[in-house]
Amino acid sequence: MQIENLNTNEKYQKGVNILKNSPLRVTQQRLTLLAYLTDFSEEYITVTNVNRYMHTVYPTASSNTTYNNINEFVKLGILEERNDDGQLSVKYQCDFNQIHHGHFFCTRCHRVIKINGDKELNKVLGMDNFQFQTVNLEIFGLCDQCVQKNAK
Repeated sequence: MQIENLNTNEKYQKGVNILKNSPLRVTQQRLTLLAYLTDFSEEYITVTNVNRYMHTVYPTASSNTTYNNINEFVKLGILEERNDDGQLSVKYQCDFNQIHHGHFFCTRCHRVIKINGDKELNKVLGMDNFQFQTVNLEIFGLCDQCVQKNAK
């Protein structure tokens, strides 16, 4: 099941279940962070902005705690991360069942569209007999909606 077909509560619950099955303690701060990040499954948010949000909820919280929790969520596969010119950004995992996938980034509306995993990528890349271990595929351009707006 793809995450984009889930409502926000189901997305959140998937992350909570992963957290509960990990060695990490389930804390209120981690649950708040998870809840906030479920709104970012179709776009990236800078870690700096996530930290700002967490400081509005927990004014005395350490920035290191937020950064460490984000790092742990990435390791657990709850978040995807990317580094854009030195600026670290994260988004909620868009497909927990298909970790190997790529993304199309619309340079106009900033929408992020998932490119399905292994079998589809293998076919598109002409690498049918290959097995991927890590996929970091990013394509930039105009999405179908922005192209259609351009044509008008």
